[in-house]
Amino acid sequence: MLLSAPITMVPGVGDVLATRFSRLGIETVQDLLFHIPFRYEDFTNQTTIAHAKLGEQVSIAAEVTSITQFRTRRGLIVVKARIADTTGSFDIVWFNQPYVMTVLKKGTQKIFSGKVVVNTFSKKMTLQNPTLEDVEKDEYLHSNRRVPVYPETEDLSSRVIRTIVSRVLHRTPNIPDVFSVDFCAAHNLPSFDQTLRLIHFPEDDTNVETYKRRLAFQEVFTLLQQAKERQKALHMIKVPNLLRITKQDRLTFEHALPFTLSISQIHALEDLSRDLVQPYPSNRLIQGEVGSGKTVVAAFALYCAVKQGTDAIFIAPTHIVAHQHLHTLEPIFKKLGVFTQLITADHPLKEKRTGNSGTVYIGTHALFQHAKTLKPAVVVIDEEHRFGVEQRDTFWNTTKKPHLITMTATPIPRTVAYTVFADREVSYIEEIPEKRKHTTTKVIASASRAQTYTRIKKKILNDHIQVFIVCPFIQESEKETLSSIKAAEKEYETIHKIFADFNVALLHGKTPKEKRDTIFTNMRDGKIDILVSTPIIEVGVDIPNASIIIIEGAERFGLAQLHQLRGRVGRAGQEAFCLLFTSEGIGETKRLRILETHENGNELAELDLKLRGSGELLGTQQHGWNALKFASWFDTELIQECKKAVESRNFLI
Repeated sequence: MLLSAPITMVPGVGDVLATRFSRLGIETVQDLLFHIPFRYEDFTNQTTIAHAKLGEQVSIAAEVTSITQFRTRRGLIVVKARIADTTGSFDIVWFNQPYVMTVLKKGTQKIFSGKVVVNTFSKKMTLQNPTLEDVEKDEYLHSNRRVPVYPETEDLSSRVIRTIVSRVLHRTPNIPDVFSVDFCAAHNLPSFDQTLRLIHFPEDDTNVETYKRRLAFQEVFTLLQQAKERQKALHMIKVPNLLRITKQDRLTFEHALPFTLSISQIHALEDLSRDLVQPYPSNRLIQGEVGSGKTVVAAFALYCAVKQGTDAIFIAPTHIVAHQHLHTLEPIFKKLGVFTQLITADHPLKEKRTGNSGTVYIGTHALFQHAKTLKPAVVVIDEEHRFGVEQRDTFWNTTKKPHLITMTATPIPRTVAYTVFADREVSYIEEIPEKRKHTTTKVIASASRAQTYTRIKKKILNDHIQVFIVCPFIQESEKETLSSIKAAEKEYETIHKIFADFNVALLHGKTPKEKRDTIFTNMRDGKIDILVSTPIIEVGVDIPNASIIIIEGAERFGLAQLHQLRGRVGRAGQEAFCLLFTSEGIGETKRLRILETHENGNELAELDLKLRGSGELLGTQQHGWNALKFASWFDTELIQECKKAVESRNFLI
C-alpha cells in the first residue's frame, strides 16, 4: 500500500471513519503511520484471577459467566460482567461503553487486560474498563502485550486506530526507506520499515526511543534538505537589476542618519552589502528586539536599489505601521535625495515616476498587487508572518526575482533558525537603543489588583502617562477551563467603571478601520489615558508616552510574546512597567517570574522552548513556524548531526 494513498483506500475506512481521522489531521496512509502512540499500556503480565494483585497491569484469560447492562441515575451506561478461570472469579465493569454488550456473550472466552483496582461499591478487586480480545489469535493488538495508546478524538478510540494501523502494516510488507543502509548504520538509525512497525507495536524488550529518534532525525533532515534545495534553486535565478555597492554608498547613508549605528547594525549592513551585489536574489531575515533599529538597516538596501534607478518596496503588516515607517524613513531619504510614496488601501499608486532614480514605495498588502508593474530590485517585508504564504511569494513568482529582506521582532531560538530558516541568511541585531531603560516587570497577585489600580490612577494624574491593558480573547470563552480569562470587551466594561474619571478606549481586530485610526491618533495625541486591547498592539505600535502595560491572562502567552508586548512601553526612555496578571497557579507564576529578571528576547525564546516545548513556542503556530511532530527544537545535537548529514549527501539509496 502506497504511503501517499488516501486513508479511504484502507479496507474498513469509509467516509464516516475518514472524517473522524481527518479531525486528527490524518488524510493519507503516511499520516496514519506518523500518528504515533504517546504512551503504551504494559499488559504483558499474563496471570490468573487468584494471582492478580492490586495496582498491577494484568492480562487474564477467562470465561464470561454472566453479563448485564444498566443505567445509573445520572444517565451513565454501565456494563457489568463476571468472569472466571480455574483459580477463581470476579466482576469487571465498563462505563459508557455499550458496544461491549455486542461483542461479549455468556460462555465466551476472552483475554481481559487492565489495571487491578478496588470496586468503589463492593470493595472487591476488579478490572475497570479493560480491553478485551479473543483468546486464540495469531497476533494480539489490544491485550496481552505492550498496547499503544494514541491521541484520540470524539468517536475515534485507540482501539479503532490500532486496528487500522495493523491493517495497513499487514498490507505494506516492505516500507521503502529514504536512506541507504550504510547511511542508517553510520547514524545508528533503524530502517524505516522496522521503525514504523515497532513504534506502533513494540515487542516486550523494544526500546521505543530508538524509533522515535529515527523519525525525529528524518523530520529534521527533511526540513534541512528541502531548505538546501530551495537555496540551490534560488542561486540559479537572476535578479532584475544587478546592483553595485561601494564603500562610499555606506558612508553616505550613515551620514544621513540622525544617530550612530550600533555594532550589530553595522554588521547587518555589511551582510546586506555582500548580498545585494550577487547575480541571484538574496533571502535574508533580520531579527532584533523592538526598537533595535531593524528598519534603518533595511532602509540601506532600499537606498542602494533606488540610487541605481530601480524601484524598491517596503511592506508593513498594517497601515498604522506603514505610516510609522514612512514617518521614520522619509526624513532620512530626503537627505539622500530619494523619493518615497505611501501605498495603502486609502493611498493608491500614483503614476509611476520616470527618470534616472527609483522610488521607495512604503505601504501595506496593497503593494502586492503591483508586483509586476513596479518590478522592484529590493523588497522588504516587516513581520512577514503577518502575511499569507501566497502574498509573500507574489514578488518571487516572476521570472526574475528581487532581493528579499524580511524583518521580525519575534525572538528566534538558534535551533529554529538552523532549521526553519535554513534556506535564508539571518542577521541578529543584539543591542537596543541606549535611551531605552529597563522595564520593571512584576507578576501581580489577584489580591493586589485593587491596590495596583489605585497606584496607576495616581501615576496617570501626576505623570500624565498612558496605559495599555492587553487581554488574550475578544469575547469571554465559554469553556470552563478558560472562564477566568479576561476578554477585552468584558475587561473594557470593568476598567471603564474603575477608571470612570479617565478616558478609556477599546481596540481589537474587529474594530472598524476608521475607528481604529481615530483611536491610534487620539492615543498618540494623549487624548486616551487607557487603551484596552487584544495583542493587536504587539507589532509596530509606537506610543512614546505609554509607560505601563497590564497583561491579563499572562499564562496564555509565551515568554517571547510577553517580551514583545512589554516592548510597547518606555519607548521614549521614561520609567516603564509591565504588570502580569495570571489566573493560573504556582507553576505558571514561576515561569512568568522569569520575565522579572530576563530582558534578552532570544534568551527568553530559548527558555520558553525548554519550558513549554515547540508546540507552545511563540512562532510555531502564531508566527508561522511549523511545530515539529517528532523532533525537539531543543535537541541541538540531533539538529547539528542532521546538518552535517545533509552536507555529506551520502544518504541516497
